[in-house]
Amino acid sequence: MTVVYEKSFDWNEWFVIIVLISLHGLMIITPKIFSKTEGIAHYLYGITIVYLFDHTLSTKPWDFYDVNDNSNFQLFDFLYYIMNGPFSYYFIYLYQKLKIDGFRTILYLLLWSSLAVLMEWVGFKIGLFHYDKGYNMHWSFPIYMMVQIIQIIFYHKIRRSMNH
Repeated sequence: MTVVYEKSFDWNEWFVIIVLISLHGLMIITPKIFSKTEGIAHYLYGITIVYLFDHTLSTKPWDFYDVNDNSNFQLFDFLYYIMNGPFSYYFIYLYQKLKIDGFRTILYLLLWSSLAVLMEWVGFKIGLFHYDKGYNMHWSFPIYMMVQIIQIIFYHKIRRSMNH
């Protein structure tokens, strides 16, 4: 059964469009510090990981929540996944640019995971996410932490391989 939450073009679509345009525009004007391949890898990491988690948690057998206006996959679901690419790119971009290491890595992870939960909360409030099937937003924080730790490990593996 398809659940329809909204039938109009409203804030959840505008949110995706605004974030897509602004973050991609920022990517164009931001000085490049990665090779093209490395930049694309970090960009695709964000898209892939969000797609993986959303399609694991929002489909059967769990089916904890829905994304956007409809319980079926739609164009704006796809655009929402693309929207996540710049977040993972900038997560690692600032990690490298600010030379985050040691204890500061923990603070950095806490800050970015908090920002991710804030963005998710905004998405929930405007109808991007529908947690009517048992999901609790407080579960997201450790998921964001884990995903970001894995991305930092991925970053260091890429860096080591480039130095050999």
